[in-house]
Amino acid sequence: MILRLYVPVFALTLLLSAALLFFVQPMFSKMILPLLGGSPQVWNTAMLFFQVALLAGYAYAHGTSRLLGVRTQSLLHIFLLLCFIAVLPLTLPEGAIPPAEQDPTLWQLSVMALSVGGPFFVLAASAPMFQRWFAVSDHRDAHNPYFLYGASNLGSVSALLAYPVLAEPLLNLSQQSNLWMFGYFALIICAVCSALMVWPKASFFNHVHAHLNNNAQPVTWRQRAEWIVLAFIPSSLMLGVTNFITTDIASMPLLWVIPLTLYIGTFILVFSRKTFVSNDILAIVQGVLLALFALSLFATKPAHSFSIIFLHLLLFFVSAWMCHSLLVSKKPHAAHLTEFYLLMSLGGALGGFFNAIIAPQIFTYVWEYPLVLVASAFCRFGGQRTPLFPDERRKNLLYYAGVVCFAVILACFYLWGTHSKVLSPILGLGCFFVLVFYINTRWIFAVLVACLVLVHPPGLALGPSVDILDSSRNFFGVLKVVDSRKPPIRMLMHGTTNHGIQSTDPQYRLERLSYYSKFSPLADVFSYFDARDGQQKVSVLGLGTAATACYTKEGRFFDFFEIDPDVVKIAEDPKYFTYLSDCGSPYQIILGDARLKISEQLDHTYDLIILDVFSSDNIPIHLLTAEAIRIYQSKLKNNGVLLFHISNNYLDLEPVLAATAQMIDVPSFARVTGGGKIEGIGLPYYPSHWVIMSSADDFLSYLRDQKWSESLTSPSIRSWSDHYSNILSVIGNKTIEKRIEILKEEKRARDKMQQEVH
Repeated sequence: MILRLYVPVFALTLLLSAALLFFVQPMFSKMILPLLGGSPQVWNTAMLFFQVALLAGYAYAHGTSRLLGVRTQSLLHIFLLLCFIAVLPLTLPEGAIPPAEQDPTLWQLSVMALSVGGPFFVLAASAPMFQRWFAVSDHRDAHNPYFLYGASNLGSVSALLAYPVLAEPLLNLSQQSNLWMFGYFALIICAVCSALMVWPKASFFNHVHAHLNNNAQPVTWRQRAEWIVLAFIPSSLMLGVTNFITTDIASMPLLWVIPLTLYIGTFILVFSRKTFVSNDILAIVQGVLLALFALSLFATKPAHSFSIIFLHLLLFFVSAWMCHSLLVSKKPHAAHLTEFYLLMSLGGALGGFFNAIIAPQIFTYVWEYPLVLVASAFCRFGGQRTPLFPDERRKNLLYYAGVVCFAVILACFYLWGTHSKVLSPILGLGCFFVLVFYINTRWIFAVLVACLVLVHPPGLALGPSVDILDSSRNFFGVLKVVDSRKPPIRMLMHGTTNHGIQSTDPQYRLERLSYYSKFSPLADVFSYFDARDGQQKVSVLGLGTAATACYTKEGRFFDFFEIDPDVVKIAEDPKYFTYLSDCGSPYQIILGDARLKISEQLDHTYDLIILDVFSSDNIPIHLLTAEAIRIYQSKLKNNGVLLFHISNNYLDLEPVLAATAQMIDVPSFARVTGGGKIEGIGLPYYPSHWVIMSSADDFLSYLRDQKWSESLTSPSIRSWSDHYSNILSVIGNKTIEKRIEILKEEKRARDKMQQEVH
């Protein structure tokens, strides 16, 4: 009877430990995200911590397995599990505030070590340790405990999928933390049961197994290096693709979990007893996807369209699968199994260290993602492949012609095709077919992909009519100051998104452009305040190029709140932008997270608070929660105005703000304006979407006259809080589509009236 319980008990223990391990990763990262401005780098740093903690757990399991008997090891492990109850439920340390003027990477790592490091470390050791305990039992499968790895993988994937789909929409962070704590208690009970089941067959002291295979080949340093490299590449790619897709949409658990689930899924596939796809087929499929990736670089559609994101995720999945398949094909004799897993974990940790620590220090662009993608191309076929053409002379001629053709394509694209809607796709197709021609090779294909990425990396190469004046990178992302000759403007780019422009023509240098023009809803608000007498204090959360400072009026003072010190340097440097230096508005810049810093200001200070914070194209969620809006409201004077800039490509945020306004009983209005060029000077202004909250009756009457309308609500969307947000419910800008249709109907009505008059 007891023998029949061995597998269920150990499988449940492994499933639960893996589920806890992977549930805590997005949960705790979401806890710490608001303190760091919602930066995508938060997840990279968190993954570095978790990978290093996983490596430490594996090392602890490996070391104690060699030095201690199962009884002694089980007592130690259960003792550690009990010790870390002291830090439950998991929360951030009280008073944890990141440094305002320093890179917060080390601060984040230290906070995570104090808060979640202990429980994560002891959980990380559970999988290899419980398998070792099962191996000393008298179960008939004790000689081969690795089938339990399936239960561990099932727990990992289940937790990763359950978090964004069930836990995040249904439970707030406090409830999630309590749920995790009860799961931890359940794991302790399972661990005790597992130890008791093997206790009669176990010993206190470790014994060298006489049956160890003496014929096992020794592991060479080259093999060890291969294991580390083949584990490093997928780990780095996972963080690279996560950074790619979260830069413009949002840094949130859903988009963290998708690549991590795909990453874990490749381990399930390659460690299965059945081989689903051969290494050669994976190499061919990866080659086709790399060719499509090359084609996407020539596309004129947005760099972060959903089709492009899907391509990157698929390319990452196949590349990780291929590398992990090669890794498993090089696994050693069972005598070296623990060393194999330890070095595999080391490679993963090094991938995280490279993306989170090394790359931001040595690259001013996110080079780590395309470069590691190129490295995966060099792994194709593992160096073994038959020639595509048996005739060597014909092969050489064709290969030389293909290389020349590829070089010509890159040159033509760089010189003429960057912004051409006709030439660019043609050159892209040419590049695609050349890569497909070489798909059956390893070295030539990889070298061509490397050349393409170096000449035209995704998001960096801007073409001959655009010059990059300055590029910098820090924890908060990549900044570029870019000059365009047609039209003559200077742009501040954060990631792939334009954060403000200024004319390079001295005659128009103080003309407000982009989202801040005289046609923007922002101009309506300042027109109202221009008609009011007296001193005015305006708070702007988010600096950008500081075009808002050119809404000048005597007695008007601006407080700008900005988390990124590099943005401050650029905005205040007259050789880049002159809105602050030339518009004449008195101002001060307060460095740090906007929400934290404005909460430190005196209550009833501001006439107007403008929320204009973006990380590339996404608006940090913690700045839109009900708790954040209550802070802003407390800082407004009586009859003050709270204004939100929510223009973006992916998220429909107006109903969220409308729901919050209803909850706190404050009227909310919104307006969308179109884009175009300013008549007479040809400089651009952009489509713009803004939401207002205010209780001032005269101001609301003024808004109605300016074609503002009540914010649109949705029955499926409720207010967000610090403990609850649901990104899935707001993906897709349906409200914008409704408002654009309203604008079209109004235009049709005006045109009809004019026709009737005539």
